[in-house]
Amino acid sequence: MSNYNSLIPKYVQIADSLRKKADEMYKEGKEKFLSDDELIKMFDVSRMTIRQAVQLLVEEGLLKRIQGKGTFIVRKEKLKTDIAKLDTFFRGWYLENFNVKLLYRGSVPCPEGIDVKLGVKPGEEVYQVKRLRLSEGIPMVIDNRYLLKKYGEQITDEEYVNYSFSHLFLNKFNMSLTEGEIEIEAVLASQEISKILDVSVGSPILYRSVDLKVKKGCVLTGASSYRGDMYKYKSVLSLD
Repeated sequence: MSNYNSLIPKYVQIADSLRKKADEMYKEGKEKFLSDDELIKMFDVSRMTIRQAVQLLVEEGLLKRIQGKGTFIVRKEKLKTDIAKLDTFFRGWYLENFNVKLLYRGSVPCPEGIDVKLGVKPGEEVYQVKRLRLSEGIPMVIDNRYLLKKYGEQITDEEYVNYSFSHLFLNKFNMSLTEGEIEIEAVLASQEISKILDVSVGSPILYRSVDLKVKKGCVLTGASSYRGDMYKYKSVLSLD
């Protein structure tokens, strides 16, 4: 029940109720969410307040608006793992409007710096995987990963384009990821990146490097390059 005497804005309170409603409708197998008119009657507030509340859920990836058709519930992640603290990192892999193209997979001499992270000898062969993620046909993210050769060779093309590494390590190799280290910085698009992401050379790119570890050490390292004009990174901070 919303408390409109609270210091919390009305649209934020309504958004909390809408999250629960969207979850209920999702479990019932429904795809289309309530219309703005229905929500206005339900909460007895202005259209602007409803639009602000719905927009919060759109930004969170729970709802999506399609012009001329209405508001729809976004399908949640296809697969669940027991990695409690890392699962949200991989959630973006399963967004409904994302599809994946495998750009490259194969053994390569380990690049300088990667050998230390993966615990291999300098120049020893490791497995490189490059994947392109597209949203509605628009190239959004280039994922460039390095992992130990013995794991990379066992993963199929179909698995590379359909599953996150979180799922693959857990379900294919029975290895739970225990720790992740992420660094984010702003860079300018190189000629190679600009060609793949269809942006101009020198365009802003969000560059995110990541190391993922199991109990025995680092099993995956690499970086992702995101289009700066079409992607934002969100982190929720808590005092708990």
